Amino acid sequence: MTPASARPIATLLCPALLGLILGAASGCATSADAPGETEDTSPARQTAFRVRSDIGAGLNADRGWAGPTNQSVTLPVEAPFRLRFEVETPLDAPFVERFRLQYRRNGGAWRPVPAADFPYAPSEVTPRVSVVSAAAYADRADAADLLDGSTASYAGGKGIALSGTGPALPDHGVQSEWAWPLVIRRYADGAVTNEPGDRFEFRLVDVKGRPLPAPATPEVTASVPPRLLGGTYPETPGRLGPWEASDGSLYFLMEPAESYNKLMTVKSTDGGRTWREVDGANRPVAGDLEGFASAVHDGTIHMLHQIDAGVLHHAFRTTDHPRTPDAWAVRDDTVATPGAPPVQVASVAARSDGSLVGVYGGPEHLHYSIRSPEGTWGDRKPISGGAGDARSGPQLARGADDTVHLAYTRRDGTAWYRRIRPDGRLTSPQRVASSLGTAVTDVGSVLPLVHLPETNTTVLLYRRADGTLWARRADAEGRLSPPVQVTERAVAQSAADSDQVGADAVALGSSVHVLFIEAQTGHLYHTRSDERGSWAPATVQVDSVDAQWVRGQPVSKGTSSPTAYGYVYDTGSNGGSGMNWYNEVPVRRR
Repeated sequence: MTPASARPIATLLCPALLGLILGAASGCATSADAPGETEDTSPARQTAFRVRSDIGAGLNADRGWAGPTNQSVTLPVEAPFRLRFEVETPLDAPFVERFRLQYRRNGGAWRPVPAADFPYAPSEVTPRVSVVSAAAYADRADAADLLDGSTASYAGGKGIALSGTGPALPDHGVQSEWAWPLVIRRYADGAVTNEPGDRFEFRLVDVKGRPLPAPATPEVTASVPPRLLGGTYPETPGRLGPWEASDGSLYFLMEPAESYNKLMTVKSTDGGRTWREVDGANRPVAGDLEGFASAVHDGTIHMLHQIDAGVLHHAFRTTDHPRTPDAWAVRDDTVATPGAPPVQVASVAARSDGSLVGVYGGPEHLHYSIRSPEGTWGDRKPISGGAGDARSGPQLARGADDTVHLAYTRRDGTAWYRRIRPDGRLTSPQRVASSLGTAVTDVGSVLPLVHLPETNTTVLLYRRADGTLWARRADAEGRLSPPVQVTERAVAQSAADSDQVGADAVALGSSVHVLFIEAQTGHLYHTRSDERGSWAPATVQVDSVDAQWVRGQPVSKGTSSPTAYGYVYDTGSNGGSGMNWYNEVPVRRR
């Protein structure tokens, strides 16, 4: 509430005294007049409000409140809540019969609250705060009398959804109640950020923009839950991190919102508990992260990014960089222009001398290019080798002696394995599997490749058409082992515009660890292999969400060896934003 000392002088004087000054006599204000009321306010009044944190509670259920009536509260970002107003209309004064919802952040200018759903906004707009849909009730559902700020007779009201404007009000001289479902974002369009402690005030105004006088203004203070990243996952990604620097800092690559699909690097310095963007003022210009992968060399995260117009290289320097840490080093450098592929795909590997090997899609085939240690990209080379359907879904891993291992799919339901030698030559293709799906959404049926340095073997994991994961191992000579089943549960495929299997794999010592999303439930599971390649029964890691993406890396937290499999997963964005979270699978010591 605004303190008296800060109010306009007109609100502190009896209207009769003002009448002597302004030539308009009037009676003194009564106790029914709300603080802050002036001639610019609406004749209708807000008499009470209450914030409901349980978005799933029924419209007229008396439960799930975040606090008592007329009490401001603290709520997490990226978690929809509801705001309920009680309104009293005047008996004999003229007024406009529709109200709109406004907000202001940290005492700034009042702005309309737009309608934009959560987590996916078909309006292609992601504002700081918005009105969202309400699964618990239909738009314009009848609202009962729950609040007790007015003694006037109750004449109804409505629950609003996906609209900042309410319907026509009931008769004059009565009270009504109005509920809006809202969400406060972590990141919004323009990559603007809502920080912990930001204050969001809400008010009703009539169609003339006049605010309703109120005894108290609703205020929600934003909090950021531990391990929340927010933002949006890149579509069809290779490895994204979280990449760990020697000081324990973690870095992850994502977009702030599906409606502002620019590349951003977010960082955590406390083991994944809190995240924020670094060097956002200098992020790359190109957006639309479809076909995106990264690799690390000497303190720099290198990224390969395919868009319709071509293939781009970006690079970000971590705290391990000796001169300019936490800064973008390369932005929007063109690697090749192979033409638009059916599905944007990319994978990249960093070799020990600082050179890069990048694989990406073309209209018919995959191509690869090599960047020299000095920073020059060579000509693109086709990945051909016999007749067959278009190739896609590449995954890379660097092995011994800077040999780069490559696996990819074809539209005929087969998966293939090759190697790119240190001199850039490509070995002949070997068929890994012939039982993959054949739809466009199945092109990404191969998981990120895993190389085991202790045995100089490369593990190729893939999803069959029946949904199960299988694995084969390539030895130092490129010979493939027989296939071994990894999961009995069917694994999700293309859960959110991904054209890719919902699973990830990393090496931890001599073991391969796999995280996968069960197709039927969206639950996230973990399994691991032993040294002989046998797989343990899967254990559930997250069973309270509809997971849709997962990517991870080993993390050591400043120790000499990995202590956990750190991963970022999408908890059910459906292609929207705000649902990325960090978690870990602890490493089991022998």
